[in-house]
Amino acid sequence: MELSGASALVTGAGRGIGRTIALALAREGVAVTGVARTASELDSLVREIQKAGGRALAHPGDVASKEVCEAAVAHARDAHGRLRILVNNAGVGEHVPVAQTTDEQWDRMLATNLSGPFRLTRAALPQLTSGGGHVFMISSLAGSNAVEGMAAYCATKAALDHFARCLMLEVRHQGVKVTTIAPGSVDTSFGGGGSGARDASWMLRPEDIAQTVVDLLRMRDEAHSSRIEMRPSRPARRP
Repeated sequence: MELSGASALVTGAGRGIGRTIALALAREGVAVTGVARTASELDSLVREIQKAGGRALAHPGDVASKEVCEAAVAHARDAHGRLRILVNNAGVGEHVPVAQTTDEQWDRMLATNLSGPFRLTRAALPQLTSGGGHVFMISSLAGSNAVEGMAAYCATKAALDHFARCLMLEVRHQGVKVTTIAPGSVDTSFGGGGSGARDASWMLRPEDIAQTVVDLLRMRDEAHSSRIEMRPSRPARRP
């Protein structure tokens, strides 16, 4: 893909992996539309990209909302032209046993981690299939590995993985690539790193995920990596 001038929409772009992916794409000349719940974080992202000479706009909102998903895709198209890159990164998780998981927690994880990517992808497909594009699902190794106390989160990521596989089969003959990136422990507030509470030096960094996205976009059109699993080289040993 020719990245310079391409239009991308990145969810969860206010912090962590999403912000880092948005910045990496902008450095390659991609026009970025960032989506996140916290407007101030998006404004900071846009200022940083624009200060470096890039193009970016903010679309504050919660991807758990159908209206936000559809409006974000339309906003990206109107501002930067046909959408070519969609990064479904926004996600929420709870460390809570099944017996203590509330309906609200379950519904929130399902709406953000699965329904949001579905609705964003559905809204973006008419643009992506009209000239080629790339959809990224930022999942987790928790989608294929059980984690005690995170059943709801693991279930949403497993469903996202399977949704991505089915989507890939549907759209690959229309010039659209679908790649699931499933990281293990990443040094963000979600993964328990970045807070200074413990040593996170062994973890993956958001930059590792962002570089993988850029590398996959540079892959020739005839090659398609549909799933990438990423792990720390030397994970911390359990006590």
